[in-house]
Amino acid sequence: MAIEKYKLVIDTEVCGELVGKGFKLVDIVPSFRYKDRLVFVFLNSRELEAELTNYDSSTYYK
Repeated sequence: MAIEKYKLVIDTEVCGELVGKGFKLVDIVPSFRYKDRLVFVFLNSRELEAELTNYDSSTYYK
């Protein structure tokens, strides 16, 4: 099963931790679901998928 190309994170603290761990942030865009929030777009990988299991699932889009 192939993984999606991007993973969307909606929590700034989680974003900062992921960037600090070397995960590739490719874009920051306005959220369509929550008008006052940003979405942090990461290049997805199996390593990122595994890392996200350490965070509450409300901090990113599955």
